[in-house]
Amino acid sequence: MGMRKLSGTDGFVVVDLDGAPGSAGLMRLAPKILPSGAREMARSATYTFASVGMQRSGASGGINARPDGRDGAVEAFLAESEPWVTAGEFLPDPGKGLTAADLAPLQAHDPRHPIRLSTTGGISLSERLAGSGAVAAASAALDGLEGRRIVIEGCGPAGVAAAATAAAQGAVLAGVASEKGFCAASDGPGLDAAAIGAAWTAHGPGFVEHLDGACSDPGDVWGAAGDILLVGSKMGVLDHNIAAGLNASLVACLHPIPFTTRALVILQAAGSVVLADFVCLAGPLFAAWPAELIGLEGDCVTAEAIETAATEAIASLVRETAGHPEGAFLGACHHAESFLATWRDELPFGRPLAA
Repeated sequence: MGMRKLSGTDGFVVVDLDGAPGSAGLMRLAPKILPSGAREMARSATYTFASVGMQRSGASGGINARPDGRDGAVEAFLAESEPWVTAGEFLPDPGKGLTAADLAPLQAHDPRHPIRLSTTGGISLSERLAGSGAVAAASAALDGLEGRRIVIEGCGPAGVAAAATAAAQGAVLAGVASEKGFCAASDGPGLDAAAIGAAWTAHGPGFVEHLDGACSDPGDVWGAAGDILLVGSKMGVLDHNIAAGLNASLVACLHPIPFTTRALVILQAAGSVVLADFVCLAGPLFAAWPAELIGLEGDCVTAEAIETAATEAIASLVRETAGHPEGAFLGACHHAESFLATWRDELPFGRPLAA
């Protein structure tokens, strides 16, 4: 694992696998981004690539900037990273603190398919695939979602997409939470997925206050009654203290590295199925490299074809690994590591889990 310090601004890029043919992953901006977190996110991205059979490294980086210096810091990063993007050495995606518009000047140099950035209702195809992929993973692990009650923590664009996908498969949307609050459904059919989408488009993270349900503190999401919990707010948010009080049959992911090692142990001991973030979030790769992953080129590259192929591949991977004696998460790890061993002399040290 190597770290490249930015010269034009206070920041860095961590590449997980030295000597890999290329790397990609989330770039974040905040007053203080820790390299330790970037290393964990880069490792998760490496395992995502390995899960779908791609010889690439995960990467992640941070730009340390306060609001009054944000624009200059982003401009400096763009200038410095342009040759890396052109060469495929590091392909950044927007994480916390950055938007697709911030990175738009790099798109002319990015070798990935531009369809990944196409939007519907303000949600990009990549974001939609993150949501539908997590739902496909949950459905495969539980053999269907009909009547299952789903709670979504950290509901952003991917969560909105997940809500729509899950509802279409017969799930009940029991509650959604954003940084602004938690909205629990009253007894009955649950929250309306279309209303969630419309409220998100109109109000962003404050959408929970505009839904037909009881709105309370964001932390109340952990006590909500549901069969399935989708975790999506930030790295390590689901720790051992929260895990000890959960009563979910399955935990899936809408954000990289959302649970800690101790939380994983507690949840599995309680009988919960815990799906790997790097499997749930594999969908966007199919939009970025449709020719390489599913053989789609030219006019055959459509959002519908990509989403079908991505969700089928994720579901198949979960069915293959969820029954592992050590649990679904470690089953997915072993699967990814088997592929890594085909092109790396040594496996990277440490699984993609928050400390």
